[in-house]
Amino acid sequence: MDITTLEKANKLNKKIKEFSEALNCFEWQPEENAKAISTNPRIIIEFDCDGREQLPLPMNLSDELVKFLKNEIIKGRDIAVAEFNAL
Repeated sequence: MDITTLEKANKLNKKIKEFSEALNCFEWQPEENAKAISTNPRIIIEFDCDGREQLPLPMNLSDELVKFLKNEIIKGRDIAVAEFNAL
């Protein structure tokens, strides 16, 4: 393995770890082969307007955005894993 391939593998490995950590916001897997458990996340918008305030999104919109974000994270992780395995 040459240095360029090794550097690319390290970058992809870091990317895979970041995707996996991001996925932990949406589900938790207690053991390697155990089924993932949802953390039931809700999306909250936080803004600073004469003090910090939080505005929870309506549940149906939050649920749809959570599904979308989770699927995009999984897609990105799977692409990075495939690239890593192709090295």
